[in-house]
Amino acid sequence: MLGTLARDGFTLTDNPARAEVVIINTCGFIEEAKQESINAIIEHGALKKKGACKVLIAAGCLAQRYQGELLKALPELDGVVGTGDTGRIADICRSLLGPGRQTRRVWASPPPYLYDELTPRLRLGKAHSAYVRSRRAAIGTARSAPSAHAWKQRSRPDRVHRRGSHRPGG
Repeated sequence: MLGTLARDGFTLTDNPARAEVVIINTCGFIEEAKQESINAIIEHGALKKKGACKVLIAAGCLAQRYQGELLKALPELDGVVGTGDTGRIADICRSLLGPGRQTRRVWASPPPYLYDELTPRLRLGKAHSAYVRSRRAAIGTARSAPSAHAWKQRSRPDRVHRRGSHRPGG
């Protein structure tokens, strides 16, 4: 999402108190991570009163799974963006910031969107490392979710997998 926002003209900051839009990227599978996501939403919701924040968005797996429930339980949220709509994050932010503010606050399409090597990325970690999700890890994640929320497995083209196949010193 950061790469998409930067490509589409948004200025990024590592100081949430200075941000007009705060996006909490959530997890919906691990109980501790769910609670951490909810706590982060509540904590950053305070920035709407004392910071520059105009829009608070929950994105990711928790947003996909609990959609409208999050809006009811957490009134500080302005938008919920599921995994199927993260590729539209810049347009969603603009619609929530705009003068004729869009009333639809949930974007939770079925997740057809699959990142590929052309998707803009902004890496926050070490320049010499990156996470690669293998098919085995993807299957483990799908099994950990309740069956009603388990999504079809999808694969990226081989060219993406080949990028991660070379390991220095290995």
